Amino acid sequence: MKYQDAKLRRMLAAEYVLGTLRGPARRRFERLARGDTALRAEQHFWEAQLGRLAGAVKPVTPAPTVWISLQRRIATSNTVPLRRTAPDRGQNQPKPAPMWRIWAGMAAAAAVVAVVMVSQQRFTPPAATPVAQAPVTAAAPVYVAQLKVPDSTMQWTVSLSPDRGQLTVAAAGDYPQLGQHSMELWWISPQGPVALGLLPVQGKGSMTLPKELSAQGGITLAVSLEPQGGSPTGKPTGPVLTSGPAVQAA
Repeated sequence: MKYQDAKLRRMLAAEYVLGTLRGPARRRFERLARGDTALRAEQHFWEAQLGRLAGAVKPVTPAPTVWISLQRRIATSNTVPLRRTAPDRGQNQPKPAPMWRIWAGMAAAAAVVAVVMVSQQRFTPPAATPVAQAPVTAAAPVYVAQLKVPDSTMQWTVSLSPDRGQLTVAAAGDYPQLGQHSMELWWISPQGPVALGLLPVQGKGSMTLPKELSAQGGITLAVSLEPQGGSPTGKPTGPVLTSGPAVQAA
């Protein structure tokens, strides 16, 4: 292998820093770098460039609706078993590639992408003329609320889409004082409380929102303790356990 080729040296240094250069190839690079000042300088360059590239990526906290969406997809999609019985193979049929080969290929592809990105920063070509893009249709806004009952571990993550008339809720924790009661969810409208439905005490559920529910002026939700099966009057009859606003998900 011609280790004096500039492009090869650059690729080897980048793969070494990324960690995708493994086994004998990694040890061979280390031996070469010990006696080659220029190769060590190339290694230090990639350490600085890739470190700065990783530091420029800001952590993003996903909205609570992401977890609810994942749970919904898992519940409604067809599950695929993690293990399948291997079919009979003839002697002339190829065997599937081992997982370590697949992961190695993926890591190598990631290394190439990172090297190309940093190389473009190192050797910046003239800027191309921007191409006009078609406008993207905005998705229906989603609002999220976290409702927690004080002095207990009971809490709900509520996701509302007024434009679609849908509400999903995921329950967690426990409310020991529940007894023979139900907990009911209310929308505090300008005209007063509007019943949305009974809340689950574990797992998740869904409700249909009233057509008059609007995000204009804000959405406030409340939870009351009611007789088993819900309020008999259509209005809260028991104590309000918790309340809070629903904010638009980022």
